[in-house]
Amino acid sequence: MTTSVRESYLAEASRLTGGDRNVAYGPPHENLTHMADMVSAYLTGKHNIFLALDSEDMAWIMVMAKMSRTPASALADNYIDAAAYAAIAGECRDILESHLTAD
Repeated sequence: MTTSVRESYLAEASRLTGGDRNVAYGPPHENLTHMADMVSAYLTGKHNIFLALDSEDMAWIMVMAKMSRTPASALADNYIDAAAYAAIAGECRDILESHLTAD
């Protein structure tokens, strides 16, 4: 049975998000929460705009970063990483919502 491009990309995204990257950078929710805090501080300091960004926002922004690369270079890596960040966005949403219901 032949594996489709879609299945191949999703399998690779799954392998990457649960493997070495998780060990090297820590849980995505934590990492992206730190990133959200930094981006919020930057926007406030530079533009006097306050946005309460969270880990899910950052994951979707990373999807957009991957999307922005495809017109110049339609490498498989862009699609794989976008799929991984979309799944991470869902995981972050789940974590954020579980914190809301726990409070």
